[in-house]
Amino acid sequence: MNEHLLVLLVCLAVIVMVAMLVYVSTCGQISALKDACEARLTLQQILANTEKIDQSLRDQRRVLFDTHKRISAVTKGV
Repeated sequence: MNEHLLVLLVCLAVIVMVAMLVYVSTCGQISALKDACEARLTLQQILANTEKIDQSLRDQRRVLFDTHKRISAVTKGV
C-alpha cells in the first residue's frame, strides 16, 4: 500500500510541475504577444505621423512649384 501511495504522490508532483511549466510558458507567450501588439501600435502611429509629414511636404512642394512658375512667367515677360 505504501508503494502505491508513493507512486501516486510522485505522479501528482509530476502533474503539478507540468501544469506549472505550462502556466509559466503561457504567461511568457501572453507577455510577448502584448509586447508585439504595443510595438505594432507604436509603428502604426509613427507611420501615420510620417504620412502626415509626407503629405505636408508634397503640398509645400506644389505651392513652391506654382510660385516658381508664376515668377518665371513674370520675369520672362519683362
